[in-house]
Amino acid sequence: MYSVGLFRKTMALGAAFFLLSAETPASAEDLVAHHATYVLSLAPDNKNSQITGAEGLMVYDLKNACDGWATDLKLKFVMSLESGESRDFETSQITWEAKDGSSYRYMIKNGYGGDQEDQLRGEARVDASAGGKATATADLPTRAEAKLPDGTLFPIMHTRLVLKKAAEGESFVSAEYFDGTASTEAMQASAVIGEGEKDWKGLPKAIPELAGKTSYPINLAFFLGDKADSVPDSEQVLRLYDNGVMGAFSFSLGTIKIRAVLDSLKVVPDSGC
Repeated sequence: MYSVGLFRKTMALGAAFFLLSAETPASAEDLVAHHATYVLSLAPDNKNSQITGAEGLMVYDLKNACDGWATDLKLKFVMSLESGESRDFETSQITWEAKDGSSYRYMIKNGYGGDQEDQLRGEARVDASAGGKATATADLPTRAEAKLPDGTLFPIMHTRLVLKKAAEGESFVSAEYFDGTASTEAMQASAVIGEGEKDWKGLPKAIPELAGKTSYPINLAFFLGDKADSVPDSEQVLRLYDNGVMGAFSFSLGTIKIRAVLDSLKVVPDSGC
């Protein structure tokens, strides 16, 4: 999803940040291209007692590339430990997704302080001539290829599906989801959608570009492998606006829980595509 896009050991935006189906809108122009910054802090319900604080910044761009949506995400935060030490974490993600949901490319870099870094890079495609069969190919960290479940959605198409269901008053939606954060493996993404609210008051300051917009509280759970396991591999809690902008969200890195709140937003003018 923004990717409601969109985290396992890294973020998987969304997002938020989603194969065409009868349930997906015919147009992707319900989303707005934008540049957003988020302030990061330790979530109030963080349960890791060894972490006494966290602060950081995330910058996210969603760009209308005419035939697709391009995203560029950069995040960095520093955690303060009970021992007095600190730990850094940073990630950057660049993706491109065709507006018809037929293909997706990604490049993800994660840094853990010092020289520790890992990278993920690959692509996924849906073959309409083969009945919508989808495959994923990764070339980093190792070369791998795998089939994806029928009906797998990429991040932007998944975000649009969630927003469509939210606008229709649905409270739950589940879909097969792929964003590259688990190499060539898809996840089952389950979204619990709360009641929409116009002009949500949860932001610390007014964002003029969101005036009059409706947003929804959404709990996302991601499951890898055996779906019989009731414990999700990762979870996100977010506030998603009907134009695809995230107002706030929280995510976990192991036992550490981080909260991000929208600090500034610039809606990018229509590119004329």
